[in-house]
Amino acid sequence: MHALKIQNIEKIYGKVKVLKGIDLEIQPGQFLILVGPSGCGKSTLLNMIAGLEPVSNGNIFIGDRDVTHLDPKDRDIAMVFQSYALYPNMTVRQNIEFGLTIRKTEKSEQKKIVEKVSKLLQIEPLLDRKPKQLSGGQRQRVAMGRALARDPSIFLFDEPLSNLDAKLRVEMRGEIKELHQREGTTIVYVTHDQIEAMTLGDVIAVMKDGEIQQFGPPQDIYDNPRNQFIASFMGSPSMNFIPCQAEKVNGVIQISLESGNEKVKVPIKQNIKGLEAYADKSIILGIRPEQITQQGEDKPDSAKLNCDVELIEPTGPDTLVTVRINGVKTVCRIHPTAESKVDKLMPLLLDMSKVVFFDPDTQERVY
Repeated sequence: MHALKIQNIEKIYGKVKVLKGIDLEIQPGQFLILVGPSGCGKSTLLNMIAGLEPVSNGNIFIGDRDVTHLDPKDRDIAMVFQSYALYPNMTVRQNIEFGLTIRKTEKSEQKKIVEKVSKLLQIEPLLDRKPKQLSGGQRQRVAMGRALARDPSIFLFDEPLSNLDAKLRVEMRGEIKELHQREGTTIVYVTHDQIEAMTLGDVIAVMKDGEIQQFGPPQDIYDNPRNQFIASFMGSPSMNFIPCQAEKVNGVIQISLESGNEKVKVPIKQNIKGLEAYADKSIILGIRPEQITQQGEDKPDSAKLNCDVELIEPTGPDTLVTVRINGVKTVCRIHPTAESKVDKLMPLLLDMSKVVFFDPDTQERVY
């Protein structure tokens, strides 16, 4: 049985179609990420699942119930907002109990639930404080505690970590992941942060302009993007896009790569049938920074190229080096001890086994 099923959902404001026929389905216990740039429609879709926005067309099912036109209180959902949305005049305990009181849960049961939730989220010492006495991370824990107290069918998170500093965001991300793994809850989580999407989700829906561009497991989307938008959005640093000239030599498609005074021709050994149509034409090579490293032990499907270093950015566990290949800036990920200097040549190794290709006009993946 599905936990959530969305069928051909549309949202129309006047003459503007904000959501253009969204279809997706997740199973009980799955963690779904809705990710995309600002204005893509992800928060609108979440609000429609919650019942905070009316549906223009289509249907929403939670479990086996059609909840398309039900009030939020009747949908068996709990929502955690970006702004925490805590009652400032209530203590932490009262904030967690509030929904239980509205549903007329017995006091003894309320106490058990508050004890369980506060222990789970490690907020027991905070129960008698008010929100103004809490840090941002503590407030977000309380907001999560209030949602958990309800024990709903689905939890909805609307960019819950965007107000936190970088260190606290990483910590809270880990706590949400642990909570999901421990409790087996079904979660729909909105973010514009692709690192959150990759680390948290079981499945990801990448959205753009009111449409789902790709839906699937995080690693599959990262390794097999359908178009340049997805390839550029998922990954930090972004995938490199290098314009190339393709040609067919002895029945094999080759591409030309050039940096400084060096030019090499690289045969494409992957079985990509669509490349045949690009012989003697331009094509876009998509290659991740971690697929361009300092030269060392040769790999079966690799290309060597000496490149002029333009920028060096140490990050600790590795170093990002910017070079120029075929006239475009290209980011490489090298070992932090590798010797590199600005304006000096660096021998680099391009792993061609996982590269992808895109049509320069449509930006669609070549298969």
